[in-house]
Amino acid sequence: MKIEVEKRLDKTYLSETVVIIFSIILAVMFISIFLLLLDYQPIVIFRGLVVNSFMDSWGLEKTIVKTIPLLIIALGLSIVFKMEIWNIGGEGQFHIGAVGATWIAIFLLPDASIWLVLPVLLAAGFIGGAVWGGIAGFLKAELGVNEIVSTLMLNYIGILLVDFLVYGPWRDPAGLNFPTSKSFGQNAELSGFFNTSIHAGIFFALILAVIIYYFFKKTTLGFEMSVIGDNEKAARYAGINVKNNIIIAMMLSGGIAGFAGAVQMAGVQHQLQHGFSAGYGYTAIIVAWLARLNPFAIVLVSFIMAGLYVGGEQIQMFMQVPLSLVNFLQATILFFLLAGNFFNRYKINFKLKDEEKMQEGDQIGL
Repeated sequence: MKIEVEKRLDKTYLSETVVIIFSIILAVMFISIFLLLLDYQPIVIFRGLVVNSFMDSWGLEKTIVKTIPLLIIALGLSIVFKMEIWNIGGEGQFHIGAVGATWIAIFLLPDASIWLVLPVLLAAGFIGGAVWGGIAGFLKAELGVNEIVSTLMLNYIGILLVDFLVYGPWRDPAGLNFPTSKSFGQNAELSGFFNTSIHAGIFFALILAVIIYYFFKKTTLGFEMSVIGDNEKAARYAGINVKNNIIIAMMLSGGIAGFAGAVQMAGVQHQLQHGFSAGYGYTAIIVAWLARLNPFAIVLVSFIMAGLYVGGEQIQMFMQVPLSLVNFLQATILFFLLAGNFFNRYKINFKLKDEEKMQEGDQIGL
């Protein structure tokens, strides 16, 4: 028997929606059976995941806060994914952006006006991430280095650079020996709205979604990148500079992830510290793909994924559910959604040997 994977040409929005709903139902059924085997009550667990994330005022606030970095990074990744370039380095670029923002807030402009510090801080985050993404882009465009490998390795360098700084030269002398930098001054903080932790980063993220939509629909550079993703050979034949576009796309993608790091520092963390990221750069890859690289769909998927983060934390704390089980629940939901995404894009054909022989005979006869 021969198995063939074929790209679907007949998919519709209705069929995609049905597959997603079916994937969620299967995930719920699978998790429910697993929880029952472990003597947990599935209804109580699922209620905790959903209610604590989306229907409780405190949980909803935390969900929106966690949506911001996920959304910004995923929007940046959608640029290179459109070109079928696989930037796996959002996490490292996020960390480098946070380093740039910290340097501005604590060392370069500690006493400047908020109207100067915040724009420069955010710009430094973007530039840091752009450089980090540009390194991988240059290596791919000029030397043919696989971008998956280079961006993944740069992640470790970025994360370990943060650890080096907070355990070493940037450690706060008054920090009771904890691996953190000094706290940002109020001139470098994005204040919350209405006595909540929701900050202006949410507006930056939503505006960015509109900008990226416009970028691909209305600009020449966005059109060229889309053409490269559809058919690189045709793009070269049409005179599009593929190498330049690869470098620019990687710099934009990395810059946006770095911008997310700066927003996280100014809006949430207010100091650089070990382990400040909840793996946003990696989760954003899944967000971008589940949303089919559509900027507005990325907004919704980011919100749902952030809710899974918050709900998992809540059932761990208040229901005494082990962290390993929380991670299993989240991973299972993602697995079924990704499997559904695969079957939305491809169909599997099974051919018996007799059918193959008949096809070969038809070809010979022709």
